[in-house]
Amino acid sequence: MPIRADQLREKEDFQKLILERLHEDNGYIIRPATAYNPAYAMDTEMLFTFLENTQPKTMDKLRGIYGEKTEKTVLNYINNEINKKNQSLVYVFKHGVEFDNGITLQLMYRKPATDFNPKLTELYNNNILSVMEEVYHKDGERIDLVIFLNGLAIFAVELKCNTSGQTYEDAINQYKRYRDPDTRLFRFKAGVFAAFAMDLNEVYFCTRLKRLSSFFMPFNRGNNNGKGNPHNEDGINVSYMWEDIWTKEKIILLIEGSYLLKLKLKLIRILIKKQKRKHLFFRDFINLGLLRN
Repeated sequence: MPIRADQLREKEDFQKLILERLHEDNGYIIRPATAYNPAYAMDTEMLFTFLENTQPKTMDKLRGIYGEKTEKTVLNYINNEINKKNQSLVYVFKHGVEFDNGITLQLMYRKPATDFNPKLTELYNNNILSVMEEVYHKDGERIDLVIFLNGLAIFAVELKCNTSGQTYEDAINQYKRYRDPDTRLFRFKAGVFAAFAMDLNEVYFCTRLKRLSSFFMPFNRGNNNGKGNPHNEDGINVSYMWEDIWTKEKIILLIEGSYLLKLKLKLIRILIKKQKRKHLFFRDFINLGLLRN
């Protein structure tokens, strides 16, 4: 039986519910926060699990060249490519990482258009989604949830529970005042794609943290042509996040359509600032081609 919002009393209850749904419905692996590497914004164990499962021959070649330094070399190559001025986390997901010797490692596999090639389907299925709770991205600063694709951090989530007196606005304030935007997790283009501020009723997100200048946009479905989300009598108003958004298919669609999405989000951001658009609705993301009905 679905959990209703009035059954959640504290943020920890909300957090537990999301973890359960991600694991049971979307196949996420729940990982300990101790597995997080703040220097790389990665879960390196999950990264190498993905690489070994999908590209064992390539990894054997790299071991033949780098020996005991293979893992450290791979991590440094990936991190350096992500942090290059003309590249990004999105870029390495889409194009992989090429070593000086010409060997290339892929960091993501797209969903094939058909099932005619079982190997491509298997590679896609071997993409790993995982999540950690209570992650220290630096000493003294802890994030409620961090979501990973193949060991690389892609989303940060700060949660609030309305029934305990806090809302998404408190989460936004937390990001702006108490989260360092210069850590590896939040570094622009190299860190997470988005930082989500989320309560039981609404969701907002920011693609670039800049302390008090951080600009958060709503990620809501809209309610009778207004802001917010429709009331869900049998569940949580924001359950579409784990039911429809944080899925393997939608996340990979986001990465594949990132360039067009970036341009259109920039336009929408300008319109909101000029008050020509009051809200960013869930349907906007369907229209952007990021999401599918």
